Amino acid sequence: MATFPTITQSGGGPQLWINSGGGITNHEAFAFTLQATDPNVGAFISDVTVYLNTDFVAGQTSYLIGLSAVDQNFNPSNATLTGNFESNGV
Repeated sequence: MATFPTITQSGGGPQLWINSGGGITNHEAFAFTLQATDPNVGAFISDVTVYLNTDFVAGQTSYLIGLSAVDQNFNPSNATLTGNFESNGV
């Protein structure tokens, strides 16, 4: 399991984030621990892609993950999200 640093994303999204290090493998399940946002807004994780070796993170497993703010009806929101990605090997 790895806990990644706290991030703040403004403008809703989707915005792409790179997660690497922490002993992650090429078979992880991800979650986003939502720490702060507007009422009735959630964090939607999408487009999870695993890489074994990239120009950005040489020689390490890394994940590119989309993050969006959505309302309770799954409509896009411009709310700011604060929280952190967490992963667990499966």
